[in-house]
Amino acid sequence: MNTPGLPLSAVRPYFSVIVLEGEDFAGLTGFLLNSGRGEVVARHEAEDLVAFVRRREDPPTWAGPDAGFVDVTHQLTIVVRRGGFVVVCTDKPSQERLQTWLDRQSSLRRYPSEVLESALIRGEVKNLWLRGIHRRTSVKADGKVLSGSSVEQTLSPHEDGSYVAGSARAALPSRPDLLLLRGNAGTTPRNALVWLSQRADFETFTAMAAELLDLLEEARAQGAERPDFLTMLASPADIDEVRDAFEVIVEDPDTLPPGSLSDELRELALSVRDNPPTVTGFPDSAVFVLDGAEVTPEPAGDKVRLDGESPILDTDLLTVYYQSGHSYSRGRFWQARAPEYPFRNWRFEDFQGWDIRREKPRADSPQQIHDRIGSDNSLFDWVARHYDHGWLICDDGPGEVADFLHISAGRTLSLIHVKSAKSQSRIRDVSAAAYEVVVSQAVKNLIYVSRGHLRQQLSRPPVRSPASWIDGGRVRGRRDFLRQLDARVATDDMRVVILQPHVSQRTYDQLRGPAGRGSPELMRLHLLESMLNSARQSATGLNADLEVIASKA
Repeated sequence: MNTPGLPLSAVRPYFSVIVLEGEDFAGLTGFLLNSGRGEVVARHEAEDLVAFVRRREDPPTWAGPDAGFVDVTHQLTIVVRRGGFVVVCTDKPSQERLQTWLDRQSSLRRYPSEVLESALIRGEVKNLWLRGIHRRTSVKADGKVLSGSSVEQTLSPHEDGSYVAGSARAALPSRPDLLLLRGNAGTTPRNALVWLSQRADFETFTAMAAELLDLLEEARAQGAERPDFLTMLASPADIDEVRDAFEVIVEDPDTLPPGSLSDELRELALSVRDNPPTVTGFPDSAVFVLDGAEVTPEPAGDKVRLDGESPILDTDLLTVYYQSGHSYSRGRFWQARAPEYPFRNWRFEDFQGWDIRREKPRADSPQQIHDRIGSDNSLFDWVARHYDHGWLICDDGPGEVADFLHISAGRTLSLIHVKSAKSQSRIRDVSAAAYEVVVSQAVKNLIYVSRGHLRQQLSRPPVRSPASWIDGGRVRGRRDFLRQLDARVATDDMRVVILQPHVSQRTYDQLRGPAGRGSPELMRLHLLESMLNSARQSATGLNADLEVIASKA
């Protein structure tokens, strides 16, 4: 049975196209004609053109199996070739099938994503769809959709550096040679998809496709520089570009969906998280050594797996950072260099005589920890000694707001989170992993800074007799502290304090000076300070500030 011809003068498709380059025009059109469900009911073929309509019958989404109703749809596909380029306009299900098919082809390729970014996301960005490459956490969105007159100006390297741009819609350049491509255009660069919110007759459609290809080829010839604002975001990277690992961070296993990990793997993840592994990278490779065992990133389909001995490598909990400016996360490599802005709220203190490797007093129970603060040389004891003015309580225990909370005579509220250093050596290395757990906890617990919520939480202490002080002297209960909390007003200062003395002032000053340039330690410091700046931004959004207490020596 001959398929009726398709009168091209009758079609008015929306301009939504996938841009390809390569020679296999016949293979592409054959796939599109034969892969979909339904019958091709109209068709037009020429030397560089195939267009057809597919008729589909499906039950309505609301209908049961015996409802007897049928929805009929007619789906249009247009494939236009121009030299070594092909433009495909088709429906959403066919687009998805085509993307899967392209992953297996060598004779047809998606148009380079960096050229699409350079050509189409230069003007004011009206919409931006971001997806996160960070681990899932309750305090950071998995994705973002931004809308506005110029949303690229709202991006922050600290807040948005762990997101990759999935799609964008921006103003097209106003040029005399662009007669049809006007207004705003959207693109999903990784899929080589371009769309405009307008319909066109067939002649106008083909002219728009020609203008688009000319615009893209011009951007490619000029070097296809990435728009400046996209450098604040992550971008996919090829494994061949990656080299010299310097840090591995293991995320909280509780961020994964329930049942994702066995009990053994969960315990291993918690152990590795509390005792960060040593990492040695190689200057010409993505391979690295983790606690003495070699780990090799290996391509696995469209992802990369870490091949090594530790079972933790098979989880979705590791982030590996490289000196080449890349990171490994969620089965892929990304280019996302940590911003190099210093963290301004370091406070270096003298811990001479204190055991910076011990967080709490030696004790056999949560109550004993509270009872023994002040009689040992742990970091908890340091807090009790140095916050010997105003009102101080210890909240250590299940469901804690912070390890300590302090209210000064000026009504400044401090939430103090304590974590022990990984080494007492005077030449200890910088470690972002040593701070990751306590910083994550501090940000997560910002939910309690609402005064009503905070008071309610503190009214239920974690132990029967919680440790409390007034001007350095022990008192029973929290009554006086809660009275001071009730007396605070919205304009009173609040700060989050992280006590983690692993970084020393001596090391910090050395790395920030000329001697630190280009060293792996400086990369670790950039990573750590980026983490702290991001946490500080979360705190300032709730009218608080963030301070980090580290060691002078």
